[in-house]
Amino acid sequence: MCDTPSPARRNRPVASGANPDTPHAGFTAAQPAGGGTTPQGGPRLSGWPRQLTWSDFTDIQNRPSGESEDATIAMAMRPGSLRFLEEGGQHRLGEVEFQMVLNEGGTWVVTSAKTAELLRHEQGHYDIVGLCYRDMVNEIRALRERSRNRLVRAIRRVMSAHDRRADSLTRDYDSEQQTNHGRNSARQQAWSRQIESCRRSGARMTVPD
Repeated sequence: MCDTPSPARRNRPVASGANPDTPHAGFTAAQPAGGGTTPQGGPRLSGWPRQLTWSDFTDIQNRPSGESEDATIAMAMRPGSLRFLEEGGQHRLGEVEFQMVLNEGGTWVVTSAKTAELLRHEQGHYDIVGLCYRDMVNEIRALRERSRNRLVRAIRRVMSAHDRRADSLTRDYDSEQQTNHGRNSARQQAWSRQIESCRRSGARMTVPD
């Protein structure tokens, strides 16, 4: 995450309810709430994949001061209360929903600038973060630790790692060498193909060749 003002800073995951200008791509912290156990199941991701429409964005008449882009999107992760299972002396998470949502304060579009191409670019931001969240939940589902406290610490490390990865990828996506905020159609198509391939195959999202 860069600390200098840049349109790329806005197209990123943010903590639920956070100021979208705050240079932090964080997930809300996992806490050992809901100490009961569930008979089966484990962590799951909701809210992704889904198709965005312009109704997901707040319409504005003009770009905010200092802004050079016509649309931005910000995502938030809302983990539910953590529930634990103990199996053979090992602790893991039971059923808990990790919900991916849009942060309304950081998701807007200049009304006169709405195009199908711009919406596809913003969809790319959403899907890149969704792929990172998918991998995060899969990794958390596989965690096993000797105590609940150790498990919670491990969950936080996993969330932080995927948080940083999502931020790095979304910055790459918008960079001048890649899509240049969607203006480079050839690179935009390459990213769209890479996103779809990773979504279908389960592979980790990487910068396309």
